[in-house]
Amino acid sequence: MKKILCLFFICLGFTRIQAQQIVDLEENKPYSFNGLDYGFYIGNESSKAIKGDDYDRFELNLYVTNNNSCIKLIPFRTGWTSSGSNDEVQVAEFSCTNATGKKLTAKKGSVYAKPWYTYVRVADDSRKEKYRTEYAQVGYAIRPGQTITTRIIVIVPKGERPQLTCRTITLPEIQ
Repeated sequence: MKKILCLFFICLGFTRIQAQQIVDLEENKPYSFNGLDYGFYIGNESSKAIKGDDYDRFELNLYVTNNNSCIKLIPFRTGWTSSGSNDEVQVAEFSCTNATGKKLTAKKGSVYAKPWYTYVRVADDSRKEKYRTEYAQVGYAIRPGQTITTRIIVIVPKGERPQLTCRTITLPEIQ
């Protein structure tokens, strides 16, 4: 019985590890997973002196691109992390491991999928066995070839380049 319980907890641990992956990213080299490319590129860089110390300031563009020929549809789920306004759902979280956070700059950023609206059939209460068509949000989506981006500003020690990791959010399969 103890062996079965031990095996159960080990399997549970592996499924939790696979649910969200954290990977190291290289500049201009996207990481591909499940038909999506996760990456970043530097939009602007400069040097900045803060309280007598020199730092490098970078504007990072974080992105997720759908390279599938199919749309990535994300249905509504309870307990999901959203941006607070419930207009978007998180697809990836990027963290800059060597960012200082000085001068109110970021240490991490997230990329969010946009709402997906389409026409749906809804039962019409005014007529028996009749339906009406309404335009409604059915979840969130990333269209084929679509790139969704976020821009953050980070400050790192002088002479260093930003070192980013990405936590991919596993999207549920539609059944």
